[in-house]
Amino acid sequence: TLRKYPPAMLLVRRSHAPYTFSNTTVSIPANTTIMIPVLGIHKDPAIYEDPEKFDPERFTEEAFKSRHPMSYLAFGDGPRNCI
Repeated sequence: TLRKYPPAMLLVRRSHAPYTFSNTTVSIPANTTIMIPVLGIHKDPAIYEDPEKFDPERFTEEAFKSRHPMSYLAFGDGPRNCI
């Protein structure tokens, strides 16, 4: 499955403007390279219970709607995703 074995282990993006994360003091300036750890997100037990288990039920419409939209990134996300 693409959740367990994504074609890209990271997504690389660049910030276009300064950004401060909500409820934190963490900020990134404009033009910062950002690496999004796809494999780490896909194997996070806080998102996918028993992440090493193949479970097609994770992708029912109901299950999909219950997760954050960026919790499955096998095809990337945003204007440069591959599909």
